Order: sequence, then C-alpha cells, then structure tokens
Amino acid sequence: MIRKCYPYGKKKAFNVTYDDGVLQDVRFVELLNRYGLKGTFNLNSALMENEFEWVHEKGCVVKRLRTDVVKSLYAGHEVASHTLNHPYMHGLSKEGILWELSQDKRNLEELFGEEIKGFAVPFDYYSDLIEECVKECGFAYGRISEMSHSFRPQNDYYRWKATVFHCEDAMEGLTQQFVETDEELALFQIVGHSYDLDTENMWDRMENVFQIIAKQDAILPMTTIEIIEYLKAMEKAEITDQYIQNHSEISLWFAVNDIIYEIRPTERVAL
Repeated sequence: MIRKCYPYGKKKAFNVTYDDGVLQDVRFVELLNRYGLKGTFNLNSALMENEFEWVHEKGCVVKRLRTDVVKSLYAGHEVASHTLNHPYMHGLSKEGILWELSQDKRNLEELFGEEIKGFAVPFDYYSDLIEECVKECGFAYGRISEMSHSFRPQNDYYRWKATVFHCEDAMEGLTQQFVETDEELALFQIVGHSYDLDTENMWDRMENVFQIIAKQDAILPMTTIEIIEYLKAMEKAEITDQYIQNHSEISLWFAVNDIIYEIRPTERVAL
C-alpha cells in the first residue's frame, strides 16, 4: 500500500492564516512560537506605513503594525499580500485590482527581502477578474473567504479555501476530527484576525486548539506556501506498483507498507 505523506513522513499538515497585520499579532505570534506552529500573515503595506487604526464596535482598538516591527515579528512564518489598501474589490477595474496587488507585492518584497508568493482577498468578494489579476501578478495562490470545512487538500490554488473561520462554533469539533482522521494528506487550516481574539475573548480557546495540535506527532506545522508548493510537487509524482518517480524539484515523502521513503528530486525508487 502506497500512501502520500507530507515532509518527514508526517500524515497531516496544520496552518493558521491571519489577515491585516495588527497589534494583536504580537501576542498571537508569541503563542504560535510557543507551540512550534506556523502562520501565514496577510498584510496591507500602505496601511502599515500610516499605522491605520479603527475602533471595533466592541471597543477594541485595531491598529496596523509599523513596518519596523513586522520584519522581526513574522520571522519563521509566511508573509502574503492582502492588497495595498484593503479595498472592497467589487467596484475596482482591472487596472485598479492590478495596482492593489502588484504594488503591495512589490512593497512587501522590498520590506522583507524575499519573494511574496501568496495572496489573500480582503472581505468576501472574489471573481474571475480578481483570479486573473492574481495570476498576472505572479502569485502562486489566491486564498478566498469561503471555508471548506474539509480536511481534503484543495486542488484549485487560485480559489484556495481554508478549513474554518476561527469564530465558528465548529472549530473545536473540526480540531478533534482532524486529530482522528485518516484522510491522505489531511490538512487543517484556520483563518481569522488576531483582534477577534480580543473582541470575542478567544485567547484561551485558540490556545486549547494549539495545545491539541502540538501534541500530535503525525501533524506537521507548515505555512500556506509550503503546503501548496508541496502539493504541486506531489501532483508531478509518477506512482506505479513497481516504482515511484519524483519529477519535481523538492523531496517527496511516501509510506509504502508503513515504511517511510524520502524520494529526492528526479529520483526513482523501486518498490
């Protein structure tokens, strides 16, 4: 029996993808780091530059982090684009969408000194035109606002769905189901904003989820781009009863009759 695995033979992957780059991310990143987990943080570079802030209806101040804070804060995690100014995109022309995406990508790459490969749409509007612009700007994926409520990996990388929004009642139940599932390449991804953890008094709730995930040896913490690049590479694998051929540029991992194999780039392993 051949089973596809994540790196190091892990059966499952876990990620959180949080939007906006706000002050509460400081505490949230500390929590992720404490449990050895990985996040993807989707930023609006123009709003960081002017330290944009607003007051939530529940009285919590939501303030964008300064550019001189974010570089060290998100070390070891993924930074992705969330548009330049966080606009409602349903009224934008193609030129306006391309500007929001390309300029944010350019600013973030200059700030962090690395390629920005991911995009997460602001609010809940997504369209064929936005998808076209995401591709034109050279992003590897586009995360939308719709949730999958599934552990099956997505196969449309430009309409990527996370598993669950963290304010949903279903989060804890899905966490337990994820621990118990035997789905191949199972993936659990939580989406949200760290300021919700203040407004909804959710810090303990999230830490309980992290404690459960961190105890599971079969779960590998990954960023969104690490997950997607791995899944894309796995799609190129040639799997037969006699051999497995890796046609990608990264190592792939398989369990063959419960024996873990690392198959290096371009390598063919006889079974």
